[in-house]
Amino acid sequence: MNVSNPALPDSIPQPILASADSLVTKTAFLAGLIAPETAACLSRQLKVSDAEYSRIIDGHNTVPEVLEDATNLASRQSSLGEITELRRRLITALAQHYHLIQNQPLSDGNGAMARLVVHMHFAQIGLHPHLWSLPRGVARRREEYHAALGLTGGTQGRQPSGGFQRTGTALLSFIAFMLDVCHEEVDYMTAALNRRKLRESITNAFNTNSRLTEAGIRGEIAPAFLALLIQGALPRSEFNTFTGLQSEAASNQVGRLINIDLVVSPPSDLLTLEIALPDWFVRELLPDLHEIW
Repeated sequence: MNVSNPALPDSIPQPILASADSLVTKTAFLAGLIAPETAACLSRQLKVSDAEYSRIIDGHNTVPEVLEDATNLASRQSSLGEITELRRRLITALAQHYHLIQNQPLSDGNGAMARLVVHMHFAQIGLHPHLWSLPRGVARRREEYHAALGLTGGTQGRQPSGGFQRTGTALLSFIAFMLDVCHEEVDYMTAALNRRKLRESITNAFNTNSRLTEAGIRGEIAPAFLALLIQGALPRSEFNTFTGLQSEAASNQVGRLINIDLVVSPPSDLLTLEIALPDWFVRELLPDLHEIW
């Protein structure tokens, strides 16, 4: 499979250029909302979910070897560095996805491979794709996605319609659609991770989630946990102060949080607490993450 630079139309409509510019700004804002430790936790959960989204999009599971090949392919043959304008690099990455599917439409795994190549290009561009899920957005709008690619029957394993039209109009329509999907997913994550919403979600979880209540974790330490989530890591002493509890009670609550894997204390620095965010708690922060319409 070749990931050489696809030819773009001579004239790209202004709305597409504006959408690309806006996406760069939005993803930078999203990345600024959370600490690197918290971002790493969320990224791991999104990566696990993306495999299920790809199954929904393509109608079959993609074997890990295919995705490994895609990673190696994109690393070796990425050509976006030849383009200096950021928004055109973004648009080229989406055009590349279109051409990968058009050129190799019937092989199992090509869809997931093409989306992974785009993910890697987005990372190179600086769109922080580990903080939002393109596969989730595509899965929610998979019929439109297949139509934009000229596919019928809902999977890439079926026959294409119309002989795979490669006109500039079809390519631009696909790029505009994919940009819209990207905006939707970035907006979803941004809304969920803003400070007010995080406070609401964490307060509700600490008062109602059965794992927390059964573990004996008190609702009043929710503000301390919010501070830890926002900053990614805190000294134990500072976290204890945030709880507003006496020293022994605060330490007891920290131990309970560690026992349910909500926070961790690195062996290399037992005086520090770091955020952990297991899957069950991520669902509290992102309740619609697995909802596919």
